[in-house]
Amino acid sequence: MASDVLDTLKDRFAGEASISHGMLVLTLAPADVPGTVQRLKSEFLFDLFLDVTAVDWPGQTPRFEVVYHFYSTAHRLRVRLKTRVPEADPTVASLVSLHGSARYMER
Repeated sequence: MASDVLDTLKDRFAGEASISHGMLVLTLAPADVPGTVQRLKSEFLFDLFLDVTAVDWPGQTPRFEVVYHFYSTAHRLRVRLKTRVPEADPTVASLVSLHGSARYMER
């Protein structure tokens, strides 16, 4: 069942999709993050926002990578979303309206 859910997710989302260590990894444009998170939550039952972090890739463009992890209590699966942002404007949209726990994690 888990592989069926992962395959469905890979087919339904724009951007680069792969499976790494049994986890779906979606690489998206920054503007696509809120809509994708909304769909993951409402359509695919990824109801827990686990964490958000960032990776600094000096010398690469865009320099910063923002990484989100979500979990589905229904499917018992994790999903990782990644997006890259430039050094000149290292911002992404807040997820507070979708996940209240983002208030703590985004600060």
